Amino acid sequence: MEENNNLIQLQDENGNDVNFEHLMTVEHEGNYYIVLEATEDTDDCREGEAIILKIIQDEESGEDVYATIEDEAEFNAVFDKCMAIMDEEDEAAGVELELLDGDEE
Repeated sequence: MEENNNLIQLQDENGNDVNFEHLMTVEHEGNYYIVLEATEDTDDCREGEAIILKIIQDEESGEDVYATIEDEAEFNAVFDKCMAIMDEEDEAAGVELELLDGDEE
């Protein structure tokens, strides 16, 4: 069995454990956000769909917790930043593939 260290387990509103794969952590205007991909279907999310959550500190425990982004403008700005990062990674991978293909000639 393959072990995936990028798995994060969250609890849904019914207290059920749900597994997500960590795709990236993004900084925006001094705050941090985590992008997770569902590894299974749930009531709120289908397998393969990504969610973005804001990382905040719990006032009582001081531990990091994940919160829904309520502000639409904030969500859109973080979403746009995530898309730009993925586009850059895709372009870099394309250049790497071109270089590899060029080595074969």
